[in-house]
Amino acid sequence: MKKALPVFAILLLGLPLAAQAAPHPKNDPASVLNRILGVLQTDPDSASDTCVEALKELHKTQGIVANQDTDSNNQDAAVARDVLESDFEETIEVCGADARRLCRTKSESDPKLPPLCAAAQSRPPSENDD
Repeated sequence: MKKALPVFAILLLGLPLAAQAAPHPKNDPASVLNRILGVLQTDPDSASDTCVEALKELHKTQGIVANQDTDSNNQDAAVARDVLESDFEETIEVCGADARRLCRTKSESDPKLPPLCAAAQSRPPSENDD
């Protein structure tokens, strides 16, 4: 995991910039993921290799979408946006598990964690929550 730390740090820095490109509601996937990553930034070693790989894939897809969004009628762009949505969901799930584990194990020893953990716990309502 130690060799993945520089990559994780770069990915953490890149996502908030990409997420700030346009205003987002509080519980859109980018905002949710940013709150999760805020927790993981307190201890990057707590991010699993799976989380780091999911972040890499998400950034790759974001780049593809950004390049194809110039043509909104482009069918490939629509597919790329669907893949991006799926990548966000997977990254939120995987990195969210790492963040929840960090919150359970280190909240008492790191005073920065409780408010970050509380913010990360606020999730958008699921479509199945009717």
